Amino acid sequence: MQKLLAARPVFEIYDEDTGAMVAVGRQTWMSFLRSTVNFEDAQKNKILTAKGGFFNKTFWLIDGSGNKVAKLTRPWIALRQNFTIYYRDDTIKAQGGLLAWGFEAVSSGGRFAFRLDKKILAIRDQWRVGVGDYMDWLHAVASAVVVDRVFFRGHGCGLRLICCIGFIAVFMVLTLLSYLPYLP
Repeated sequence: MQKLLAARPVFEIYDEDTGAMVAVGRQTWMSFLRSTVNFEDAQKNKILTAKGGFFNKTFWLIDGSGNKVAKLTRPWIALRQNFTIYYRDDTIKAQGGLLAWGFEAVSSGGRFAFRLDKKILAIRDQWRVGVGDYMDWLHAVASAVVVDRVFFRGHGCGLRLICCIGFIAVFMVLTLLSYLPYLP
């Protein structure tokens, strides 16, 4: 879940079973050219970094020791939003749904890696990541954060949707009120 009021994108990661916060991802202050998100555990120890390129086409997941654990890429042009993860000498393909509010990632052997379901009607960014046994939970969640940064730019649509519906409702009420003097 992304914080509502923050000077930079901050992602709070909760265990759904216990409700406890297990990690926090924070975009670095100077990442306007290269997107970098550092993940910390509950004791504020750096455990993983997602580092992107200049055009946000390729991201690397780097563990606390500095080892690259995964490479995420997206095509320059695609009909549907999708990306590829090179993980554990295998290729994981992920493709968004029709409106790309969710992604499902599956290995080349058909093993379920993770699923990202973005909550549409939310004031702040919220999504649920279901992780299979093929991928480490932190790598799956970091991949979901990368997908959010690349495809959704970290902006929640819920508040905008509520504002649009409110604007349409006000416009309709004002239009109806303008016709009241002309009704018999």
